[in-house]
Amino acid sequence: MTATYNEPALSFDELTLHLIASGVIKLYEKVKDGAAPTLPYPKELQRGLDRLVLSCLRQAENPPQGVPDLLAWCQKPLSNWPIKLSEDADTANKLLDDQIPTGICDEWAIASGDVEAEAIQKQLLLNVMQVCKSDDAPDAYVAFRRLLISQPVLTEFELLQHCLNDSLQILEAQIKTAYELVPESCAVNGQLHCCSNCGNIMLRTVKGDLICAEDRCRTQGFKVGRQVSQKEGVLWLKRGPRRFVAAPGRAELRLADKLEELELEVKLWPNFDSYDLRIVFPDGDAWAIDVKDWKDPFLLARKVKQQEPPIPSDPPWTQAYFVFPDDRKQQRSDYKRAFCNHTRLPKQIKAKFEKELIKDVKRKLEDPSSRS
Repeated sequence: MTATYNEPALSFDELTLHLIASGVIKLYEKVKDGAAPTLPYPKELQRGLDRLVLSCLRQAENPPQGVPDLLAWCQKPLSNWPIKLSEDADTANKLLDDQIPTGICDEWAIASGDVEAEAIQKQLLLNVMQVCKSDDAPDAYVAFRRLLISQPVLTEFELLQHCLNDSLQILEAQIKTAYELVPESCAVNGQLHCCSNCGNIMLRTVKGDLICAEDRCRTQGFKVGRQVSQKEGVLWLKRGPRRFVAAPGRAELRLADKLEELELEVKLWPNFDSYDLRIVFPDGDAWAIDVKDWKDPFLLARKVKQQEPPIPSDPPWTQAYFVFPDDRKQQRSDYKRAFCNHTRLPKQIKAKFEKELIKDVKRKLEDPSSRS
């Protein structure tokens, strides 16, 4: 897939927030094993702080008094900050939830250029593509993506078993690269706990409570599921694959299952991930679907605008969709409007929620000549 990237210019305050979010994530990765933050702080965090102080002084507001104070700011909604963002930006959320970066923090971190976690994820998938292409093994690429989505946590023995699987043997090195040991600070009496919703590791708060590593589960509610002894050598996905492959991948697999139930031909990540799903109707029409699972539709729109074309035409399609999980509409009723307002999609590409797409598919099946 060949893509052209056009980086939208960030305003002064947007760049400030981007730097702070990037620095917060780097700092979290540095101290996730339970160590206390130490100097030097990530340079992005310090640069963001300097810019925020300048904004505060210009508006006669009291600025944060150093990085520790800035981290306290990050646990407050962005609407409380003396910065100006687009009216469609999500300012009701915060960058840190009990010292854990939120989904909004991740999204602001990748608002401009590549942050380390995204760059690592892209390099991993590029390497997987190269191996699978040279071996003419597109099924191995799909199996790799499915593994990361469905198994965010593995014991060392389980990882070995997957590496011996016929469809994944050629990707043993890449599988091992995608996972890392779970931080010791997550263990409770030698046991590691997983979220029953998403399967991710449960993290311990400063008060010792268990919360899911997944921002969505913390918002919607979660339960403790699988428990694994720390002695088994427990691994989980690194931040890049966890955030940019596994998290949106759950919606991709869920949608694929729904479409297969309608007896459609469904192909996941065709042509090594030109887009997420390709469905073919009995009359031969093909639809391309790119699932997007972001909390802030304004930031998602900025990201989509960086790629030209928005959805590649290889393999070919007659209609294309950006599709959002239904719960994004529950979180924000104007989600689709805000996204479309900042993307200006061509008429052959539509933006829909999951249920809306399924309705369009059923309408097409009932009347092949209908237009969505």
